[in-house]
Amino acid sequence: HPLARDPVVRLRHCLEYPIALPSVSAGVRELLELAAAARSLTLSPEIECESAQFLTSYVQHEDLVTFDLPLGISEAKLKADRLVARRVDGRDAPDGRLYLGQLRGRTLPVAAAKFADQLLQALAE
Repeated sequence: HPLARDPVVRLRHCLEYPIALPSVSAGVRELLELAAAARSLTLSPEIECESAQFLTSYVQHEDLVTFDLPLGISEAKLKADRLVARRVDGRDAPDGRLYLGQLRGRTLPVAAAKFADQLLQALAE
């Protein structure tokens, strides 16, 4: 794909190609909508879906561009799926933030506490 040549891509260049987007309820979609609106760009997806896995699989077989957050993408998975990931230029789409919160003084159930610990470890790596 022509966009695969550059380590960082501009949003307007991505929108020159057919795109597959997460549904409007997804955080990455909200970031894209804000970035596009700030630059008077229009997001016109060929397909919308709530499943990031489906979008990844779909673009393997169709000539589309999709978007995901970097913490959902490993180099090994990209290589195995014959995909290329490129960062969208920070001038177009600033980094999103991920918060892990817990009410002060609240003891989490065992499953939730283990999940939170695993998430913190994964983010630290």
